[in-house]
Amino acid sequence: MKFSNIAVVAAAMMAGVNGFAGVQVSSTRFASRSLNTLKMSAAVETDRMAALATAANEARGLAMDSIAAAKSGHMGLPLGAAEVGSVLYGSQMTYNPNDPQWINRDRFILSAGHGSMFIYSWLNLAGFDLPMKELENFRQHNSMTPGHPEFPNSEHNTPGVECTTGPLGAGVSNAVGFAASEKMAEAVYNTADHKIFDHHIFALAGDGCFQEGVSSETAAFAAHEKLDNLIILYDANEVTLDKMAEYTQSENIIQRYDAYGFETFDIDGHDLDVVEKTIAAAKASKNGKPKFIKCNTIIGKGMEELRERTLLTERPVCRTLTRRRSVLVFQRERNGTFLKEHALSSMV
Repeated sequence: MKFSNIAVVAAAMMAGVNGFAGVQVSSTRFASRSLNTLKMSAAVETDRMAALATAANEARGLAMDSIAAAKSGHMGLPLGAAEVGSVLYGSQMTYNPNDPQWINRDRFILSAGHGSMFIYSWLNLAGFDLPMKELENFRQHNSMTPGHPEFPNSEHNTPGVECTTGPLGAGVSNAVGFAASEKMAEAVYNTADHKIFDHHIFALAGDGCFQEGVSSETAAFAAHEKLDNLIILYDANEVTLDKMAEYTQSENIIQRYDAYGFETFDIDGHDLDVVEKTIAAAKASKNGKPKFIKCNTIIGKGMEELRERTLLTERPVCRTLTRRRSVLVFQRERNGTFLKEHALSSMV
């Protein structure tokens, strides 16, 4: 069962599409019913994908606003992987925002913890108790939105954050541990009549995460232990903190994970249909192999100033964002109303 508010909104949109009106339920001609049903399905699918695309752009807007307000933060991943987030939280992950500790929830771990506005944006959109006020307080002392995701503690209590991440590669290792834990619980508690545990572990990681030895060691362990409930999503934007990735790495990472024993996929990370079908296939594949999905993305998609740049410092990025956002504020004041997603779609 999917609990996401995004999914609920998408369902509501689908219920109102014109395709439903064309279904001739009382018709005695099967061909006519089939044709109308196909039209209905096409209209429903179009609206569903449109809802996911809108959600992706809204998440981009939340990230831009929060980072600009903080005058600090990493913009590349939240914008570049927005379609991945939309599919995860709006379609493929199973969770309950009203019960973040539900025992059989899918787990999401942001290994690239520096891109923390990715997870905060999606937790807010998905209905978790992370209000807009906390996004406005991004990176402020004692807010629920620290610079890197932190497991609930005396300083922060952010629902939907499974573990503290930040050191590159460590989140991949955390995800492997979660996957092993699920397999153990499945073996101990599931019976032929009662399936209590069957969730998946998702980890989103970047180039830097896969340059670290800790992710390599645990990847080998995951394959050896046949943790096919583990799905690693690689935000492959070809940028690292120091320089464009081509200056520091030349390996074929797909072949490396093939060698470990993973089932691998290489996709366009901005094609919602492809992202959704690939993740669905990864979830359905019970072949004893963990999954590695290379999502080829554009860093900071929607903000042309960020493309093909390394994020050496944060301040130039923030000045760019502040300048862009001030234009949007002017347009809102001038026109009376202003829909953020329209502006975002024009930038993508």
